[in-house]
Amino acid sequence: MHQLQVNPDGSEQLEYTMTGLPVRISTDRLRIFQDYAAACHWHDDLEILAALDGEMDYFVNNKKIHLKKGDGIFVNARRLHYGYSEKKEDCLYRFVVFHPSLLGNDAVVQEAISQFTGDTQPDYWHLDASSEGMLTFHSLYAAAEVGDALQVLFHIAGLLNGLRQREANQSMGESKIDWQLLRRMTGYIQGHYDEPITLQAIAASGAVCRSRCCALFRGHLGMTPMEYVTRYRLDKACSLLREGTNVTEAALACGFHGSSYFAEVFKRTWNITPREYQRNYFQQSVHE
Repeated sequence: MHQLQVNPDGSEQLEYTMTGLPVRISTDRLRIFQDYAAACHWHDDLEILAALDGEMDYFVNNKKIHLKKGDGIFVNARRLHYGYSEKKEDCLYRFVVFHPSLLGNDAVVQEAISQFTGDTQPDYWHLDASSEGMLTFHSLYAAAEVGDALQVLFHIAGLLNGLRQREANQSMGESKIDWQLLRRMTGYIQGHYDEPITLQAIAASGAVCRSRCCALFRGHLGMTPMEYVTRYRLDKACSLLREGTNVTEAALACGFHGSSYFAEVFKRTWNITPREYQRNYFQQSVHE
């Protein structure tokens, strides 16, 4: 049965893939997401992603960045982000996600990390294909694939140190408070999407009224709070379907009342049924 892990702030806890270290790596395609767009989310972890074949767009705190083949992006901790394609074209990409605690809990190290990830710091760094940062990323990914812990630590420390010294990209700026409120509210949704969620509960998690809550979601994410809930649940359900979970179990694990309602919402949103989505995914996987 699907078990949701949450952080103290209520946001969903990532599943790491490297034994003994809080590191997650993966190679995926945009086409696994309906409409070629992942759900907007955030986490305490830092993330670096590279477009291997094809191009993609990236959203970070209301800023849209275009990644050409070979380009990458480093997303700072606790920023709202997601990858997508405005042209609805596929892109093969890989990413590494790691928690700040990876470099140790020494007070000096953690103070340096907190200064790097604070709200006044850059939201992201756009990395050209030939940049030193991208070369380090590929070495980091290779080390994580084989489980070489020392090399992973070495490359991550080098990557952070290099980013510290290069020109910053957009920071939160004047809308910092808005993003902090959105982070609390989307964090609540991420940590409770498998439970009943109301607009009142979302607003309360950000300590704002319902009208302010709706204005923040519409203004920065282009959707209502409840539309965000539905989209996040559907995205999580798609992930379970790709793992082979049956439709009924995926529906219940992601907060839907039952498989019939889930299928109705799924098809109304993306014009395809959950079973068709699952079948298409496995057929594409067989031919690759």
